[in-house]
Amino acid sequence: MKIVHLLKHGVQGNGHVHVAVDLACTQARAGHSVVFAAGESDYTDLLTSHGVEVAEIPPATDVRSGVRSALALGRVLRRFRPDVVHAHMMSSAVLAYPWTRLLRVPLVTTVHNSFDRHSVLMRLGDRVVAVSGAERALLVSRGYPGHKVVTILNGVIGSPRDVLAEDDDVVVRRPSVMTVSGLHPRKAVEDVISAFAILRERFPQWHLNVVGWGPDKERLKALAADLGLDDQVHFLGSTKSSRKVLLQSDIFATATLADPCPLTVMEARGAGCAIVATKVGGIPETLEQGRAGLLVPTHDPEAFAQALASIMGDVGELERLRASALDGAQYFSVERMSSEHLDLYAFLRRTVAKP
Repeated sequence: MKIVHLLKHGVQGNGHVHVAVDLACTQARAGHSVVFAAGESDYTDLLTSHGVEVAEIPPATDVRSGVRSALALGRVLRRFRPDVVHAHMMSSAVLAYPWTRLLRVPLVTTVHNSFDRHSVLMRLGDRVVAVSGAERALLVSRGYPGHKVVTILNGVIGSPRDVLAEDDDVVVRRPSVMTVSGLHPRKAVEDVISAFAILRERFPQWHLNVVGWGPDKERLKALAADLGLDDQVHFLGSTKSSRKVLLQSDIFATATLADPCPLTVMEARGAGCAIVATKVGGIPETLEQGRAGLLVPTHDPEAFAQALASIMGDVGELERLRASALDGAQYFSVERMSSEHLDLYAFLRRTVAKP
């Protein structure tokens, strides 16, 4: 099969980019012809090493650059003649739509960020991938045609990107609570820090390791300092793959306010971390409704602290939750995710005729 994955960019630290890179590499490794079409990309070497063709599509920032992007994409599609185009960003869906209608090629879109008001543009796809059952229900409630929305849960276990972190020299202080995310308001990292502050005197030997980058970094560092946590909260910067740092951690924590299906929760399961996470989006499905981790409400540091304390203060509970997280984690593999997408592509190739 001939597949084009289309994105505005391929910059590290974006979950939708990570999914697209993993799909492209895994599908090429399975013998399919794959093009990764994007602007700036941090994964060119990895993609080409797996046999993926990387095509540069200049980003569309205004009308003139939009025309250049459209023409560049058209050249790629006319030359490659794909069986399917898979758009992972809203601007990519808009860019691809007229070309896929002209060439009569099926268009698949994935809604990675349903909380973004522009996500309605993903309805342009012949099929729309929802990355969790909760997301599918949300999209249908917003008017997406039910027959067009297909649920395919994300997968990250066995990611081709894992090799990129082999040379990372991040030092994790243990025993470790770790959060891995972009440092911006939606991720509510301040709630994890506030919860940790509540437990500081009870568990002075524990450390909170914050992995990620973003506009809130300095604000979060100032918060940790104001709470007297300079010796216990460590900002470790970004990593090319979370697996290596998660393997060094005991507990994974996320206080995110909205997340369709976070890769980091799956990565934490695969690394055997005990997990505390907010009950939003696709997280309950990822944690099997609480069997594989503790679920807490959003914006509630007290509840978060109580959940953390139940693990930090009980070695038996820590080991039980670590085992529960690991049990069944292989379901969230990139191979399973890729296989389900390939089934969708094959169905559309049969039903959307090419000229």
